Amino acid sequence: MSRKRKMILLIFTLIMLLAACSGEDSSGEITSEESTNESTLDRTNDSLDTDTEDAPKTGLTEAAENETEQTEAQQERMMIYEAHIDIETKDFDMFQENLQTQMNEYEAYMVETNVHRTERGNRQGHIRIRVPQPNFEAMLSGFENISDQIKSRNINSRDVTKNYVDLESRLKAKEEIEARLLSFLEEASATKDLVEISQDLERVQSDIESLKGEMNYLENQSDFSTITISFTETKVIVGGVDQQDLNTWERTKQAFFNSINGIANVASWLFVAAIGYSPVLVPVLLVLALWIWSRKKRKGESADQ
Repeated sequence: MSRKRKMILLIFTLIMLLAACSGEDSSGEITSEESTNESTLDRTNDSLDTDTEDAPKTGLTEAAENETEQTEAQQERMMIYEAHIDIETKDFDMFQENLQTQMNEYEAYMVETNVHRTERGNRQGHIRIRVPQPNFEAMLSGFENISDQIKSRNINSRDVTKNYVDLESRLKAKEEIEARLLSFLEEASATKDLVEISQDLERVQSDIESLKGEMNYLENQSDFSTITISFTETKVIVGGVDQQDLNTWERTKQAFFNSINGIANVASWLFVAAIGYSPVLVPVLLVLALWIWSRKKRKGESADQ
């Protein structure tokens, strides 16, 4: 019986040992699986974190770039157009009348006119007009109908969009500075601070006015295009008879009265000389008369002898 008990106890012990070993292997496998899963989860989380961090940055950058591109695409181009036309016309008066009609049609206005005559009597000069930019091309085409010949036509254009945007940015910054200075001016109590802030505010406001002036100039130049017309009148001027030079009766009357005035002036001078110089002239004339009388008397006595 003792041997059987020992065998049973040994078998039981072996079974327990086998059970214990299988339990350790299972726990080891579970632990290994858990660690593997944890490392996998860590790598996934790191990956997600990295993607999450990179995604907003990339998305924001692309969104900013797209927004900038859309802003540039949607930004209306600010163009300044200038044209110079050299024309010839047979009748300047007719050309000027047709030009005024065309200006009224296209809402243009004249800013400068310079007209002079040549030695042959023809008129030359230039006219500068401003026309709304939408009517610029149409008005240029219309010169072919109101002039006899277009000798040359030059058109220049400038894109000032970037300049205008820069001015807008500078103006916005200056206005923000002005707002801060105004708030500081309200809070300041010391006289020194008030003086310094007022001086800075004056400089900033002067810069703002200057920027607004430049922007208004660009807007005006962009809204209205400039056309300069140089013209030459080709009509042959035939010299006519100058009626003023052939006014015989007027010239005769003028000569008659001039002669009367001359005689009157001489008579007046003689009268003034005779009366004014009489104290000298009378003795001289008496002496001269006595000398002549004595000389004649001597000649008479000589003849009698």
